[in-house]
Amino acid sequence: MYEYIIGSIAGADEDRLIVECKEIGYSILVSSQTLAKLTKDKEKVKIYIHQHIREDEMTLYGFWSKEERKLFRDLISVSGVGPKVSLGVLSTFSMDQFIQHISSSDEKAISSAPGIGKKTANRLILELKDKYKNFNFTSDVSMPSNPFMTDKLKEASEALESLGFPYTEALAMVNKVFDENKPIEDLIKMALKASKFGNK
Repeated sequence: MYEYIIGSIAGADEDRLIVECKEIGYSILVSSQTLAKLTKDKEKVKIYIHQHIREDEMTLYGFWSKEERKLFRDLISVSGVGPKVSLGVLSTFSMDQFIQHISSSDEKAISSAPGIGKKTANRLILELKDKYKNFNFTSDVSMPSNPFMTDKLKEASEALESLGFPYTEALAMVNKVFDENKPIEDLIKMALKASKFGNK
């Protein structure tokens, strides 16, 4: 099991980093907040790892802090919440903001994250509220939330996800072209056209 990897960033995409360490390139899925944190003026990074193993694949998920990784692990421990949905949550909220929503039982705010419906939001509140009731909110683990997370953005992102894109990648694609005045159909077309997939 990997604890962390220290290396240089060899590449970055909407939802992943390629970290080179001792001539090995590790493809690591990350939230948009981790991506922003680790690619900001840093040639060498330390990224905390969660290794997810299934019968047909082994995937590395990376986090800029131990606290973010712990929240990710708490999220995937909840029935019906997988790694991709958890990254979508971490891309939408800072750690402080998400736990504040859990603590205040704010179902509406939580369900604004991609892949989170009303039932799942209530399940997260039920299973995580006691776990974080004594959480010490500090700016050290806080990052700005996604200011554009609206119902329209969520719907467009989920439409792209239904086409086979990962949650975090779909969210990033729509974010790049987002215009509140555009209909959802146009946002989807614009996101596809602007992406490398639309240019193939």
